Amino acid sequence: MQVAVNARFLIPNRLEGIGRYSFELLSRLAVNNPEVQFHLLFDRPFSEEFLPAPNMKGHCLRPQARHPWLWYWHYEVQITRWLQKNLVDVYWGPDAFLAKSSEGTRSLMTIHDLAWEHNAHWNSSLVSKFYAQWVPQYCDRADHIISISKATTNDLVNRYGIAEKKISTIYHGLEANFATGLVEWQKIPLFNPYFLVLGSINPRKNSHRLLKAFKAYRETHGGLMHIVFAGELGKGWSSQEYRFIQECFRRSDVHYLGSVSEREKKALLYNAKGLLYPSLLEGFGLVLLEAAQFHCPILTSKLTVCEEVASHFTNNQGVVYIDPTSHEGLVKGLQALEQTTEGPSVRVQRSWDDVARETWEVILGV
Repeated sequence: MQVAVNARFLIPNRLEGIGRYSFELLSRLAVNNPEVQFHLLFDRPFSEEFLPAPNMKGHCLRPQARHPWLWYWHYEVQITRWLQKNLVDVYWGPDAFLAKSSEGTRSLMTIHDLAWEHNAHWNSSLVSKFYAQWVPQYCDRADHIISISKATTNDLVNRYGIAEKKISTIYHGLEANFATGLVEWQKIPLFNPYFLVLGSINPRKNSHRLLKAFKAYRETHGGLMHIVFAGELGKGWSSQEYRFIQECFRRSDVHYLGSVSEREKKALLYNAKGLLYPSLLEGFGLVLLEAAQFHCPILTSKLTVCEEVASHFTNNQGVVYIDPTSHEGLVKGLQALEQTTEGPSVRVQRSWDDVARETWEVILGV
């Protein structure tokens, strides 16, 4: 059996979101199915770390697809040509992109969210237009779609009119023993008592509104916590918003670290007073479960997938829900989180092995 997979998001030291999802599943699928040949389709020279099993083969289909015009070329030309030349049994797009596959090839894709449908301004106009034009076409091409939450499944049904029977909802999993085995340096706090923000700093993560609320929490309401950002500063900001964020990063009570390693992330979660995750839209929100494994108190958005994940997987103790669009709500949430001493614990144990097993069943059409 031959399986081809989009691998454009597998980039060394930048495994966030889709890249992390792709690697966790592909590494397990290949090991669990040694009789199957997996072809990973990259858009640039790739690292051997993403080919941990002998039945995994990487293919570099240049040029690098860093722009919507090049996305079109990568998927509609390069990968389509490769699939026509190399007949495979299954073609899977874990990145929400799906090239044209040959007749007889079963095609699947994973949709993480439909953010561009909710707010086109979270991306550049070209990016949002590309998604709006092509993702519905990808969905039509797919024999089956994997969604990572009920919220995303409902979006697909309500916005694109996709039949529910064509969609399988498969939640993310957790790394086994994620919160165990910390060494001594990871248990030493590097900052004053702090709130932690993990992941990309972009408009849909609500970073600008969060910083305004944090500033008020500190200067007007006498808050004691610092705030630590561990993630890259993304795009999509107005010039005014960008300047404000940069000004905040120069404050003594705001610490911007950029991207961090998995070991550094665990150390930050272990020592944090609370995780701040007031996102405006998410596909899943895996970091909520990672924080819960450390019993780290959480501030997150209500009436979003964040609430779906927290309420389904944890005991919900020590979770502060806020309206992510309300400045006052955010300030009060920060105050409440400062007083919270015990965070949630994971109630539903679900590993990436479980996710890989369920995904493989969908790939096979079981």
